[in-house]
Amino acid sequence: MEIEAIKKALLQQIEKNGISEKEYLQLGKDGKSYLQKRGEKYFLKIEFRKLISVAMTGGVFDIIHPGHILTLSEAKKQADLLIVAIATDETVKKTKKREPMHRQPERVQMANSLKPVDLAIAGGADWRQTLQQVSPDIVIFGYDQEEKKIEGIQTIKLDIFSSSEHSKTGKVREKLGF
Repeated sequence: MEIEAIKKALLQQIEKNGISEKEYLQLGKDGKSYLQKRGEKYFLKIEFRKLISVAMTGGVFDIIHPGHILTLSEAKKQADLLIVAIATDETVKKTKKREPMHRQPERVQMANSLKPVDLAIAGGADWRQTLQQVSPDIVIFGYDQEEKKIEGIQTIKLDIFSSSEHSKTGKVREKLGF
């Protein structure tokens, strides 16, 4: 049993909300042995899923700054895999009272390029659906996020923050003049 292969299968499952029949057929014998069919897609068998801890965090990630890097680095220490859910453009407009600089697919791409992130995904309009897709063991909230208690899932609110003056998106936007 190869932990890295199990991690890879789990990341593929999370990214696509299950592994398609076509993708399943392309796997080797070992890869197939980790999976079971549920409905039309394949998912990691429970005994293999239990071998890997998954942390999930989320946010806008519109302008990547030192505060994001510190938060993601600390979040990554909490589990084997770190999944980052990127807020929808509509959520940004509603919660931040502004348009995002970058559309959600671009923000997903930027977050996926960061070293601590194992996988960034597009969050949905309903955070509970995203939570169900990822099925994390731990949900991590940044120091400036409101912690939500989630039944059956451990939550952690990070109290660490960067002392850099450029560690909040609002401060960076202000400095850049918008």
